[in-house]
Amino acid sequence: MSDSVSKLEPYLLLARSTKGAAAAKIITDATAAPGIYVFSELLEVPNIQELSADSTYQGHYQLLRLFAYGSLSDYENSTSAYPPLSPAHLLKLKHLTLVSLALQHRSLTYDQLLSALRIESIRQLEDLIIDVIYAGLLGGKMHHHEKVLHIDWVSGRDLEEKDLFVIQNSLSNWCKTAETLLTALDEQITTTRRNAANDAAEMAEYKAYRDREYATIAQEIKNSKSKSAYGSFGGTRSGGVGGGNMKDFQMGGLGGSHLTNEGLLASIAGGKAGAGQNQGQGQGAAGRLLTRNIPSPDELEGKRTSKRFRD
Repeated sequence: MSDSVSKLEPYLLLARSTKGAAAAKIITDATAAPGIYVFSELLEVPNIQELSADSTYQGHYQLLRLFAYGSLSDYENSTSAYPPLSPAHLLKLKHLTLVSLALQHRSLTYDQLLSALRIESIRQLEDLIIDVIYAGLLGGKMHHHEKVLHIDWVSGRDLEEKDLFVIQNSLSNWCKTAETLLTALDEQITTTRRNAANDAAEMAEYKAYRDREYATIAQEIKNSKSKSAYGSFGGTRSGGVGGGNMKDFQMGGLGGSHLTNEGLLASIAGGKAGAGQNQGQGQGAAGRLLTRNIPSPDELEGKRTSKRFRD
């Protein structure tokens, strides 16, 4: 719209220094000039406002108001109130009508546009939409197969005083909606922070519990290894020949009797001592075991005599 304002500037300079028919001619030229779509500044020029009271050029003043605030349907409802329009006037009025519709709706069907713009073919409609987009009046996408125009953004038009109340209500509703959204966002942020704090506390409690369990298990494993090492060392030092401790060796292998040198030798010779012997076997059994394994002097002498005889 800044280009439109700059293009209107020459007409503003002329309007401040002309009256009557010259001022009416300025209105006719400005409304037909390409690229000019805002006219409020021209309407505020005193020499232009004087035309509203002149019956000869009052229609020109109404024409300027039509291009500032009206649409194609407004012109068709009272064509006699305006001077004759050229094709350039009608084309620009259609552009402004499309802008007004885009300000009211986010999506416009081709049927709506064909009716409002008095266009007969879709090809002509799409060409007009393209012209409006290239003029910088709106942005959107045409869906040819769906026959819909989706509006992304649209520039504003000149405003009357009655339009200010509509804008005020719209801004008030927007502010209320924004406040509602901010309140909902604040509540969501508070809930998220509270949940995050609870999760952090639960995680800290879990880590503390895990560390305690790890320490307990590690200590139990360490104690178990220490006991195993001590048991193996004690069995080697005091288990005797059979691998048990000395008490088991005395009570199980010798039936609780006092261990003598002869009994110890008998146990070593027989290979059975300690827990392998049943209770009830005593020192005599150990002696007999030794007698069977070790020959007497007479037997030795008989074996020597038998050996000499064979020789």
